[in-house]
Amino acid sequence: MAFFSKTLYLFSEVHGMVLLNGQPVPGVEVAQDYHWHWGEQKRSTTVTTDAQGRFHFAEVTGTSWTANLLPHQPVIMQTITLRYLGKEYSGWSHGKDNYDRLGEVAGRPLQLVCDLADDAVARPELRTFGICTLR
Repeated sequence: MAFFSKTLYLFSEVHGMVLLNGQPVPGVEVAQDYHWHWGEQKRSTTVTTDAQGRFHFAEVTGTSWTANLLPHQPVIMQTITLRYLGKEYSGWSHGKDNYDRLGEVAGRPLQLVCDLADDAVARPELRTFGICTLR
């Protein structure tokens, strides 16, 4: 029965810092969204950066006896969007293709640095897009 209740990691824990030209930015709205295609499950969580520009999202998990039982390719679309002074920034966009804890980037913790002065770019080596980089 334990096989059927295996935890599926849909979005690993995220620790981040928002900067503007290298300086911490308090009061930035940071939204974390995911869409798990297997269960057509979507969720959005929003936090605000603290006085040091830091933000945090807890890991997001799910369970599904069919996802554990039937062979399939996991597809979990993940995004982090930053909103500051009326402008929206693409921070992190990633298609997660496994249910592993820290499975987004080969077991690396999601410790992000997002500088609002940077342009959003594709990072093919990480399979991500946005202004946020891994520390």
